[in-house]
Amino acid sequence: MTTTRGGPMEKYLAPETAARMAAAAAAFSGALDESQRYVLANDFELSGARREWSYLPEPERGGLAIGSLTDPQRKLAHRLIAASVSMPGYAKVVSIMAMEHVRRALTLLDAPAIAHLFDPERYCFRIFGTPGGAAPWGWQLAGHHVSLNFTVTEARYLSPTPCMLGSVPASYGTLAPLADDEARGYEFINSLTGAQRAAAIIYHRPPPDFATRMVPRIGPAELPDHVFNPEPDYRISDAERSVLSYLRDGPKGVRGADLDGRQLDALVGLVAAFAGRLPDEVAAAELARVDAAGPENLAFAWAGGTAPGERHYYRVQGPDLLIEHDNTQGGGNHVHSVWRNPGNDFGDDILAAHYRAEHSSGEKQR
Repeated sequence: MTTTRGGPMEKYLAPETAARMAAAAAAFSGALDESQRYVLANDFELSGARREWSYLPEPERGGLAIGSLTDPQRKLAHRLIAASVSMPGYAKVVSIMAMEHVRRALTLLDAPAIAHLFDPERYCFRIFGTPGGAAPWGWQLAGHHVSLNFTVTEARYLSPTPCMLGSVPASYGTLAPLADDEARGYEFINSLTGAQRAAAIIYHRPPPDFATRMVPRIGPAELPDHVFNPEPDYRISDAERSVLSYLRDGPKGVRGADLDGRQLDALVGLVAAFAGRLPDEVAAAELARVDAAGPENLAFAWAGGTAPGERHYYRVQGPDLLIEHDNTQGGGNHVHSVWRNPGNDFGDDILAAHYRAEHSSGEKQR
């Protein structure tokens, strides 16, 4: 067995979560018949299908749909989700799935031809590689407004990103899956002084969606799309795309170093709330990296209105961290949020370390 113990990958160490996730994935897979397992199981590759992620209501989507499962199989599928996220995170996921009923009912009134795309039975599972053991493996849950992506190496190093959740409507009746993310963003931007707000607000209009879009790898610079295709009523220009761009080595907005102690604690608290979607062990590792890099090196950027109900977007950026949150469509009633790690999305860092160690071990054996 190869190992990176004691090296820089310790910051991704989560053996208890990795073991729990592997056991749940194996139990789910083992309960399927051969035809279902054929759809669920995929070889583990560095690129290809494993890096395909979309939170749009796709007409076709790879993987095993939850609607094709028997009730016992469905329970095991949900056990896998619950093993991979925190209980608050799990509550968000199932609330987003439930919101699809509301979305479908609303869509039947004005666009009945596409209403079938909004269905909680259409969320799909894929497993890459064999759960457990030293070899890399991972799994994905994908559907409208949910994209969970996990990669594990050596049964103990874990990447939980990209981790995307959304909701349309953003809230309806008692369902408001991401209301806490909305509230924390508003609370933080409105807690800043005039000079801090001037630094934090990078533009008066938000991007139509994430600045990093759904790219499989975040590059040194990323520009938001001109328009979010499902809702073409809101567009931005090339100049606006540049203003709103993501720069990996040049974070925009107000820096943590320019905040007072209370404000910096609030910014770290906002990050901690997003990390709280994940199991405690994984969230602790994520926050330990923020602490090691220095909270003063975080940057918070805002675009759009600062009053609830207005189109808006915010971003928290650090050396190993990118949070993007937008509510720009439907007049500010269509919310997206994503947690990404520019260096370790889909396990890039932990896979590189794994294969380096494997190569080094092979060289020694020769």
